[in-house]
Formats: sequence, C-alpha cells, structure tokens
Amino acid sequence: MNDTKKHTIINLSKIQSLLLEFKLDGWLFTDFHGHDFITCDFLGLTSRKSTRRLFYYIPAKGQPIKVLSYIEPLLLDHLPGEKRLYKGFQEQKAVLSQLFSSSIKIACQYSPGGNVPAVSSMDAGLVEYLKSFGPELVSSADLLQHFGAVLTEEQVESHRQAGMIIHRILEQTFQWIRNNLNSGNNINEWMLLKEMERLIALEPIYMESPPFFGIDEHACDPGYEPKEQGSKPIKEGSRLIIDIAGRLPDENAVYYDISWCMNVGSQIDPEYQRIFSIVNHARSQALSYIQEHLEKGMLVQGCDVDALTRSVFQKENLDSYIMHRTGHNIGHNCHGIGANLDDYETHDDRLLLPGTMFSIEPGIYTETYGVRLEYDVHITFDRKVQIYGPVQNEILVI
Repeated sequence: MNDTKKHTIINLSKIQSLLLEFKLDGWLFTDFHGHDFITCDFLGLTSRKSTRRLFYYIPAKGQPIKVLSYIEPLLLDHLPGEKRLYKGFQEQKAVLSQLFSSSIKIACQYSPGGNVPAVSSMDAGLVEYLKSFGPELVSSADLLQHFGAVLTEEQVESHRQAGMIIHRILEQTFQWIRNNLNSGNNINEWMLLKEMERLIALEPIYMESPPFFGIDEHACDPGYEPKEQGSKPIKEGSRLIIDIAGRLPDENAVYYDISWCMNVGSQIDPEYQRIFSIVNHARSQALSYIQEHLEKGMLVQGCDVDALTRSVFQKENLDSYIMHRTGHNIGHNCHGIGANLDDYETHDDRLLLPGTMFSIEPGIYTETYGVRLEYDVHITFDRKVQIYGPVQNEILVI
C-alpha cells in the first residue's frame, strides 16, 4: 500500500508544557481503521490503516508510550516514545491497566455531552472502556486549539491580503450593479453570481464555495444560494446581503470571511435600518465584552459571547428570529478547529485563546428582512483584539 501522507513532527516539549499548565497527567490518542480523524491528523498517520486498536499516550513528564498489536508494530515508528506490544485483548487490557489508574487525569478527543462536535472524534464505547481502568477523562478541546487554531504572523498577513482581494471584488461587484441599473439593464441574482464568479476567477484567491447572497426576502434565508430559475430581480430599492469568504492558495493561508448589507439606492426602508442598527449594536457589544475581559486578564468562553448577543436580541423581542450562532473559528479552513461563539447550535465552552481568530456575525432573519454583519477578530498575543479590514457600521448604498 502506498504511504502518501507526510508525517507530522510532534512538538513534545510544547505538549508537555501545556499539560503541566492545564494540570493534566497526560494526553491520549487512539485509532482504529482511521476512524479518529483528529488522531490521524495530529500524529501524522499514513494511508495505511490500523486493523487493531493503537494508543499513543503522552505523559506530562517522561517519554510517550506507544501501545500496538504485535501484528502491526510499526505504525507509530515515526513518533518518539517507548513501544509496548500486546497479543490479544487480555494483553491489551493488561498494558492499559499499567498506564492508567484512578489517580490520573488525561485529555482525550471527546466532548462531554457532545457539546463540541468538532473535537469529539473518540467513540462512546472507547470512552467507557478507558474509564474502566480508573482515570478521569477530560476533553482535549482547549489543548487542540494550541496546535490547530493559534496563528503565526505569516498566517495573519495572508488573512489581510485575502481581505484586500475580497473587498476589491466587492467594490467591482457593486459598480457592476450600479452601471447596469444606470444603463437600464435588467439584472437578477443569478446574473450577479455569474459576475462575481468571473471576478473571483481573475484573482489569486481560493474559496470553498461561491459567495452566499440574497435579494430582499431571499436574504431572510442565511443558506440561500441563487439559482438560474427563480432569481429575484435587482432594482432600485432592493436590499442585498453578501457573505463572502476566501484565502490565498498557499498551504498555510488563513481565510477572510465577512458579511455585509447593502441597499440599492438611497431610499432605505426604516424597518431595514432599525434591524441593521440592532444587529450592529449586538456585534459591537460582543467585541467590547471580549476586549474588556482580555484587558482584565480574564478568560473568555465562546458560549458566553453568544449568550450576550442573544440577550441583546431578546431585549428587542427579536430572539425568535435568530437562526445561527454568533461566530466561528477561522483558520486555513473557513470554519477552523478552534472555539466558536456558540451557545445556540452547540454549547462551546472552549476559551478564546490569544493567537486565534474568529468571526463575530450575529444575524436576524424575519419574514421580510435579513441582516447579518460579520467581521473577523484576531486576539493578539498581548491580548488585544484586531480587525484587519473595513468595518461596516452603516447600510452601504449602491
């Protein structure tokens, strides 16, 4: 079988330093048949699948331990540590019982109650099996952020560059709308999508999906995608929402992801303006909450930020029009592995760590009006919040 995956180099000193900081005795990775996607990625496992259960245990002090079947003794040879082989189920249990006891606390890739699905790659049966040896299992959710969500200066710069490209595309898009209307041409959502795809193809940018946008009532569906049939016309007075995200095509580049709200012409519907102002206020409150806590040296959980924005909408009797969480982590993938601002779709109690980036994008979707305002926030290592791009505080008139 071809071995096509490049092995990952484990930063053992960083892992063990974090384990001591988190007051954990160790971190356990396991896999069987490639089922545990986090273990496969983190340990750099190859395309050769394990047909017997493997374990890789990193203690807070000392050398890692590899637990493998005698049938497959080589699968973890690219990693540091002592190898312990087992023959059969009973020998596997004997080895694990030597490693784990009721006096230790170890991190695993699971989320109590399934609250954070992004890090819940260990199956329930295996959790039960491991607990039978006596250790206390805790989620590795915050540990994982240090290795998949904390960004380098180069990655942040790639985010900035992607933002410049995206705003250039948006400016050209708005000009296309205005030029066509001034010329008396009939245009619609589908034609706008084709024009945006043309503009995107001219730029050095990668997008997982085309931009999401809708005109008037179509903006009330946050997942709406224009189709050739049924597209709404774009005319004077139309309301427009655009969600656009992209990154440079480089291997470690980071996404830039925004949502803006526009009005074609200067005559803005008062209710549209009212909802826009409330959503903008909720977003500002979320950012201020994060910054104030960071300045006081306090930790911030993603779920608490989401709860705050929903409380703003509750005061305005708009909470029944919420359809999604307040924000998501951003990395090389648009939806990264780090903490989301979410106490609505899930209960994400992970911390917003310095060095990570996430969107703040509260939205309200009534039967007539859809408003979502999104920008990306980077927490610097000195605990400041940074936004690398224009911030929309008023409805943009096209």
